Amino acid sequence: MERVVVFVDGSNLFYGIRLLKIRLDYGKLLSFLKGTRQLVRAYFYTSIPDESTLKKNTPEWESYQRQRKFLEEISNLGYKVKTSLLRRRPSGELKEKEIDIMLATDMLSLAYLNAYDTAVLVSGDSDFRYTVEEVQKLGKKVENATFLKTSSPILRRACDKFIPLDEYTERFILKKI
Repeated sequence: MERVVVFVDGSNLFYGIRLLKIRLDYGKLLSFLKGTRQLVRAYFYTSIPDESTLKKNTPEWESYQRQRKFLEEISNLGYKVKTSLLRRRPSGELKEKEIDIMLATDMLSLAYLNAYDTAVLVSGDSDFRYTVEEVQKLGKKVENATFLKTSSPILRRACDKFIPLDEYTERFILKKI
């Protein structure tokens, strides 16, 4: 049986669902992406703020609490959640760092260890093209699943298969917002 690992770029997926104004059932999404194949593991990558820098009873604290609850919920659905801390720029803006490297490293190392036959990359970020090509050199297939509005044509062409999530939302949508 074909073995599959799902790699979800959380912020890229979040941006796509926000543009479409929908909420996802992450359990159904995982089931859809897995299909009839054997799921080895599903990873969900995201950045979180440093809790020690947040003041309680502020909008930032409340947002952080909602994010923690969400990450716990998807962890219970079978995703292995991998996080990095948001970094503050000199302008004060918080910026996601390390996530793409974490995802790319895991995708490559698991391919090298022969842990899967097919990787499903849930991201539209063209930076992953190089990772995809290296994974393919190891004899693995890579599928790219993302929403068209957040999809890179460069990444789509590099992958063995493209899954436009827009065309399948009825299979994993919770509701429109």
